[in-house]
Amino acid sequence: MKRLVKQAYQSDHGLEIIFSSLRWLFLLLSILVFYIQYKSNPVDLYLYLFITLVIFGFIYMALSDLCLHLTPENSFVYNTMTKGGPFFDYISYFALIALTGGIYSPLIPIAYLIILHVTVYWKFIGGMIASLLFMVGYTIVFMIQASNKLSYDYMTYSTQLVFLLLIGFLGGIVVSRERQLFTEKNVLENLANKDHLTNLHNHRSFQEQLRVSKEKNLVFYLVFADIDEFKKINDKYGHVVGDLVLKKIAKVLSTNIPQNVGTVYRYGGEEFAILLFTDQYCLVERLLENLKLKISEEVHYCHGGKFSVTMSFGCSKNGSEEPIQLIEEADRLLYEAKRQGRNRIIHKQELKSG
Repeated sequence: MKRLVKQAYQSDHGLEIIFSSLRWLFLLLSILVFYIQYKSNPVDLYLYLFITLVIFGFIYMALSDLCLHLTPENSFVYNTMTKGGPFFDYISYFALIALTGGIYSPLIPIAYLIILHVTVYWKFIGGMIASLLFMVGYTIVFMIQASNKLSYDYMTYSTQLVFLLLIGFLGGIVVSRERQLFTEKNVLENLANKDHLTNLHNHRSFQEQLRVSKEKNLVFYLVFADIDEFKKINDKYGHVVGDLVLKKIAKVLSTNIPQNVGTVYRYGGEEFAILLFTDQYCLVERLLENLKLKISEEVHYCHGGKFSVTMSFGCSKNGSEEPIQLIEEADRLLYEAKRQGRNRIIHKQELKSG
């Protein structure tokens, strides 16, 4: 639970997981409320409508959860399902209210959470619009219910309208302010932890992650990678072309290492660091061989000509040594790869056997 709350504070994805979980909770709560009310006043039409609504809600929420956990963030499907969630909630809400007591339904407060959900994406204006839409829907339910019973409970009606308006107004302000602070915090963190040229995590971020990984005694491999004879590229083609080469190489590295396995960092200059969190040596070897091949196949263009580059790798597995010692060892393996002719991978095992 603590981890989920932390994820919700740090990302929209974590927040969506909480909202998705709440939908399932409210579905169960709605079934309980309807069952209790139906026992005291059994109306077959209401039962059929409620069962239809539950089936529809179950299908929608199951599909939503699949998209939430299986589709990439910021994809069209992901954005459609997450940002479209409040629209589904709005329609389902009034169907539930109508079937569980109208303006006296115990499910009325769910509207407040839906309004707050809207403000996450559309901020203060979205919160106010959502409040007004709920006020309109609530008014329709009130008028239909009152006309059927020939009595108008204006006190309950007015009180709920005031609460809906206040939640949209105050909730919109609070959430919008928090979102702004969250955005500014992310910008500052990116400036501190990202390399501006390659958009990879920078040296500072690498040192912090290495320290944390060592303290937790995680199993991982540290890889140092260096573009072979990069100085000649700068001397021959200029630093602008050199920067373009760095950006392309960074993209090759980051796209060919699964996020659930490792992270790439720009260590400095033309040198990169890679942390691979696995105890499978064969996986590490396969990943690095693939990286070496992909980089050598990448074509770079300049002034009508084209050229390619190679990269050398030094790989060491985490052990009982201090972080600085692990860095020194990986760096030593990298320079051994350079000494042996470049465009090769030297593992700790190979150096010992040699």
